[in-house]
Amino acid sequence: MTDADLTVRDIGEFGLIDRLSAALPPDVRTASDVHVGIGDDAAVWRPDAGEDVVITTDSLVEGIHFRLDWTDWESLGHKILAVNVSDLAAMGAAPKLAVLTLGLRGDELVRDLEALYRGLGDLARRSSMTLAGGDIVRSPHGLTFHVTALGQTRQQRTLMRSGAYSGDLIGVTGTIGASAAGLRLLALEDDDARRTAATADLLIAAHLRPEPRVALGEVLLERGATSAMDLSDGLAGDLPKILTASGVSAWIDERRLPVAAAVRALFPNEWRELALRGGEDYELLFTAPPRAWDAIASEASAIGGPVTAIGEILLRAGTASTLEIIDAQGARRPLLPGAFDHFGGA
Repeated sequence: MTDADLTVRDIGEFGLIDRLSAALPPDVRTASDVHVGIGDDAAVWRPDAGEDVVITTDSLVEGIHFRLDWTDWESLGHKILAVNVSDLAAMGAAPKLAVLTLGLRGDELVRDLEALYRGLGDLARRSSMTLAGGDIVRSPHGLTFHVTALGQTRQQRTLMRSGAYSGDLIGVTGTIGASAAGLRLLALEDDDARRTAATADLLIAAHLRPEPRVALGEVLLERGATSAMDLSDGLAGDLPKILTASGVSAWIDERRLPVAAAVRALFPNEWRELALRGGEDYELLFTAPPRAWDAIASEASAIGGPVTAIGEILLRAGTASTLEIIDAQGARRPLLPGAFDHFGGA
């Protein structure tokens, strides 16, 4: 049997741990503030003096969050970590370390899992994170990946969903709807002309390899944003969470939504729904007072991350928060909240 044919069953749990550890960049396996990492019963990390620890966790389940016939293993490794780093970015936190649990069938090729760790390790290195360990378990019904990521505050400050005020502008980083468009492209038949469009690969990459906005999260924290969260469940699903947490209402303008030209071109009748309810963009949704906007926009542009003002926070008139949208004709009407729910559908 060649090395390329080795499966998890062939080398066992402990052999796999050695191979996967070796697949990570050296600076991802160790760090000066991680006193015990991979290879012991638990990791030991010491945050900077006076800073609070920010903790997030996410799971990716085969058939629910990813399909192996749609993604390569390196991209999958990237996304496993990216969805967690995005949560830290939304809080304005500095990413520090992560632990990962692999649920495997046992017939996976070792080289595929090494590729997964290369994708994960590259993002960890660029995010200045340490992979401090984890677990490997048998999962006979499909692959599962569980990541817990830890960061620390910056001068004991964080961005939360509950800080929006009346008069704040509502902003988003980057563009929205690209990930949902990429997922839609993956589901198309091979002979659909949209699959071979020049921009198709860019949209698919937005779904398979989202880039967490860590630097922009820091900009928002330092330049006066009042609330933030990452866009994982779509604008119509996530903005109401900020409104409810902050006890406010809002309007947004459809004409201001930063939707990529490729999304509009390939899905001329669907781009609006993809942008509002598609999800998995992992951009940052935030609020900021008008006086802070120019500084935020200027610094965001300097690091290659544009921001767009799409609406405004309002005082809440009744007991419940409301959200309105101004459509392409200038008419203003309620926008019903809605996002993917693991147990309730859309």
